[in-house]
Amino acid sequence: MTGGGTRDGGQTDGPLPRLFVALAFTTGMIDAVSFLDLGQVFVAAMTGNIIILGLGLAGDGTPLPSALSLMSFAAGAGGGGRAVLSWPGNRHRGLLLAVGIAVQTVLVCGASVLASRYGFAEPWARWPIIVMLAFSLGWGYAIVRGMKVLDLNTTVVTTTLTALFAEPVVPAKQSRRLVSICALLAGALVSGALRRVLFPAAPLWTAVLVLTGCTVITCVAARRSDAERWR
Repeated sequence: MTGGGTRDGGQTDGPLPRLFVALAFTTGMIDAVSFLDLGQVFVAAMTGNIIILGLGLAGDGTPLPSALSLMSFAAGAGGGGRAVLSWPGNRHRGLLLAVGIAVQTVLVCGASVLASRYGFAEPWARWPIIVMLAFSLGWGYAIVRGMKVLDLNTTVVTTTLTALFAEPVVPAKQSRRLVSICALLAGALVSGALRRVLFPAAPLWTAVLVLTGCTVITCVAARRSDAERWR
């Protein structure tokens, strides 16, 4: 998920930058689980999936998990993009984000239930987990892009990392970019720790809790009396 577009940061974005940091954190947790437990496949970092798919097609491993993830992510992104385009212009963008995160929450929760009940080893359970997680992140990525928040990326950090070092130093922009990268890193770090200390699906359940909190906070913030300033 990345915030692109023409809006400037600061006041016009309201609580969105902080929410995007939390979303980047959950992405790090979820992608770490997918890579470690779902057969070295990514559900957010599609660049990595394309490389893994190419290797699989060349005979080095199976291409099915990465292909399934790519298709699911694309379907989610398509759905999220349509949601952004069809959202009424007179309705607050925060409510769109709240709906988007709520859909993500339901999908990640479904994947968490499957992972907790059946584990990651059974192929018949692994495939729907990949589909739900990749679809949820593609969906969320498209909707966050529709928020048009600059210099905050919640899914893919290659562009953010390049901009961090290649563009002229503007403190406000650089701090946002650095925070989004660190949030993704922190999510992966926490995910690894939770897997070792608790159980393999613990990072997914933690992501569900964070996403639920983000949904509630976004919905409440969009209905506050001062919400017009970041409409």
